[in-house]
Amino acid sequence: MGIFWKMGARNFTAQMRQTLLTVCIGSIGVILIFSCYFVISSITYSKSNWEEKHFGVIGTEIYPRLGLELTEAQIKNIKTKLQTKNIASLPYVSQVVSVHSGNNHKTEEANIIALGFDFHNARELEPKQPLWFTDSLTTEEAIVSAPLARQMGLSVGETMTISFDGQEVPVTIRDIAEESGLTGFRGTMRAQGTVILSDKLAHQIFGVPEANAHSMLLATERMYSSLPGSSFFTDFIERPIKEEALSHMSMVQSIFTPPFLFFVAVSLFAGFLLLAQLFNILKERRKYYLGVLRSLGLSNRKCFAIYVSECMLLCAVITISGVVLGNVLGYGLLSVNVFYIEQLLERYSAYAYPIHPHVDVTSTLWIALAMFIAFVLLACFVGRFIKRTSILHLMGKEDNRVTPAKNRLLKILGCLLVAVAFIYFNYFATEGLSDADRINSRVFGSIISWLLGIIATAYLMFLTVPWMKSVLFIFPHRWLDRLAVTLGTQYPNMRFNRSFGIILLFTILSCCLIVMTSFTSNVDDYSAKNKRDSFLAADAYMSYADEREKSKLTVNMNEVQEIVQSVAYVDAYRIFVSSPDKALDLTEVIPPTNGNKWAYSQVVWGKWLGESYHLPLTSRAPQFQSDAEVFQALRDQESIVLVDDKLEGTYRVGDQIPLRLLKGGGKEENLIGEEMVTIAGTFAIGDDNRFHFRTFIVADELYNKYSTNGAYKWPGDPKGFALLQLADSDGAAANSIKTLKYHFTKTTGVTVSTPGEDQAIITMIVKAELTLFSYIMSFMMLMALLGMYVIQTRSVQERIPHMVMLWQMGVSRKSLKQVFIVEGCLMGIIGLISGIIVGRLGSEMMLRLAWMGVQFSFPYLKVTGLIIGLLIFIWLFNLFSTAGLKRIQISRKE
Repeated sequence: MGIFWKMGARNFTAQMRQTLLTVCIGSIGVILIFSCYFVISSITYSKSNWEEKHFGVIGTEIYPRLGLELTEAQIKNIKTKLQTKNIASLPYVSQVVSVHSGNNHKTEEANIIALGFDFHNARELEPKQPLWFTDSLTTEEAIVSAPLARQMGLSVGETMTISFDGQEVPVTIRDIAEESGLTGFRGTMRAQGTVILSDKLAHQIFGVPEANAHSMLLATERMYSSLPGSSFFTDFIERPIKEEALSHMSMVQSIFTPPFLFFVAVSLFAGFLLLAQLFNILKERRKYYLGVLRSLGLSNRKCFAIYVSECMLLCAVITISGVVLGNVLGYGLLSVNVFYIEQLLERYSAYAYPIHPHVDVTSTLWIALAMFIAFVLLACFVGRFIKRTSILHLMGKEDNRVTPAKNRLLKILGCLLVAVAFIYFNYFATEGLSDADRINSRVFGSIISWLLGIIATAYLMFLTVPWMKSVLFIFPHRWLDRLAVTLGTQYPNMRFNRSFGIILLFTILSCCLIVMTSFTSNVDDYSAKNKRDSFLAADAYMSYADEREKSKLTVNMNEVQEIVQSVAYVDAYRIFVSSPDKALDLTEVIPPTNGNKWAYSQVVWGKWLGESYHLPLTSRAPQFQSDAEVFQALRDQESIVLVDDKLEGTYRVGDQIPLRLLKGGGKEENLIGEEMVTIAGTFAIGDDNRFHFRTFIVADELYNKYSTNGAYKWPGDPKGFALLQLADSDGAAANSIKTLKYHFTKTTGVTVSTPGEDQAIITMIVKAELTLFSYIMSFMMLMALLGMYVIQTRSVQERIPHMVMLWQMGVSRKSLKQVFIVEGCLMGIIGLISGIIVGRLGSEMMLRLAWMGVQFSFPYLKVTGLIIGLLIFIWLFNLFSTAGLKRIQISRKE
């Protein structure tokens, strides 16, 4: 067998230019597959790595339903219940603090989580962490997470100052720990680092009695109350904090993974299709050579070994180059997009969902080996012609014809079965998919049935070729020669494999463009729908729990006057309101349901304090000449109210509306007051409504009247919000926000937030996904274009003898050129129609699997423009591909 490998290797190196071209074209599909896999594996690895760093065994949290801390008795009660289920727990205190190094403020950081807990209890929670088996921290010591220490340039033995609520506490860094579980714990906060203090010091700084705790961490991801045989906690709230913290990362993974699987599948399909065409071209080149060897007595099996040995060398080079370049491309795409996302992450103080490039070497090698074997099997499938073709046919210019009409009914039945499978997987099996179900058999079934649908659609459209002939005859003779129409519509059926390959490649090209156009349009819809970047015209806001925090905010606001242009304070509570004349749409409960007499709604009752703050009104009563007059009347008159412009009804600004104030349900005995109010104006509360309900801004007297009778709050509701309008809300806003975060965490222990920052992250990630897909689509289209060009150019070269014969018979050069243009345009149009069909279905499928919360809409207008552009491209492409005809010499007589 060694001689055959030598012959195959010699053939491989004989025409190096053609070999390199084949390797370059064939490796594009492999490059796309491994670049997609690189991104998917990086996202998966980053999620698991982030989870291990910041949670470890920690899964859920228990905190009091009422009050700020867990008492000693409550902690003992919870521990007793948890021990029956062998669930380890850890009582702890925690706050967001600011830190700076030593006695200077040159390196300072805000949004740092400070923890305090007993090391003995920590050993039960994390028995593998050696830090908890050392001596407990003193009140002058701290443990700092390694990323925070590196960021601040600190080392063991140096001093760090903790700033919280006006307190400055210097501590010595005893240990710098890599993030793992408690040493990197940040809860659900967007924090930049973790500092562990002694249990005693943490209780002192945060003002918590020594035996109490803010909450308890549990070493389980299951809710205790959902465990068999467990009783619900009536005085406590359980939160799956790991699940909540990972929800954004899970969403990123669910958004990215199905579309990337989609592109991997399309790349694999297109790669195999293109490689099959390249093997067929190689077969045409080697056919005469193998025929000569057969005539000299070499067996079919040995000729087959020579052909396959050359193909195996091609497959090896293609696979190796594809793996290397694919990982390089994946690294580049991911790095560019991570940098793109980090522009936004920096503004929001390290959102802490980093995506790091990662290569899974073992999986990559196994996938590469599987692809190499698949490519070799494909080469063997193409090479079967050696055993089926006679010596005379091998040494001739044509090979055996493939009859497309053979088993036509069976093929049509198969296409219909594919259509049924696609309908099932995409319109029935994927109903009710959640984020946790992004990768399962139904998802793979959707993608595979869609890929088979490409073949089925292209085949069914190919059957319409004979009908195209009569359509083309409508063109005038002077535009299109009748001989060109006859021959151009006959050639596709004569060389079915080649023609169908070109149709499939053009189907993939047009399909990818349509999917990309549709995806871009729907991402824009997603961004517009989920743009929640406004809250009462504030550039930033802070919530305060009580009057004490509000007073501290007011005092410390003077220190940032250069940054903060104006500030407003909005105290708020919830209350039930009924509108007896139904002028306001307050219809949560419709009478007489459950014996209720009045329809009523839960609304937010707010008190406004902000003379210099500019809250633009969307409408105002005619008796007021400006917004300032409205707010002055709100301070002077008890009956004046402003309503959220989302509140519907038949009212108009300036109307006097009777309101019933209720305590509990809508029964008569729950009535606590009736007020006649004047709607002086309406305001836009914004998309990021932190009150979460329709809102009334009322006069102080009206607010105070019901603050102790009828008013209530949900657990965790703040007393109110401080709204900030910045002096510079454009270029320097990011630096201003960072300064405010540090200042107010340090002085008051309150966190500064910006409207819509959570959703802005997700929107930016989706846009980054679109950028990645654009790059991948570009390479995929390049692969399809190169494949079509190579196949079409080869087709022209192989038909030169036929063209010379027709030329000598008197057929003009123009007519010969039109033969190829008609054939190429016919296959291009069939591929375009097929691409439109599968592109439309694929667009909807991908949006459904990506789970972006967007109602799918197909951009018909944009796609129409794209189709016109593709029709022009088909004509130009085939015009360019026929350039080889100019090199035919009319002097040839053979």
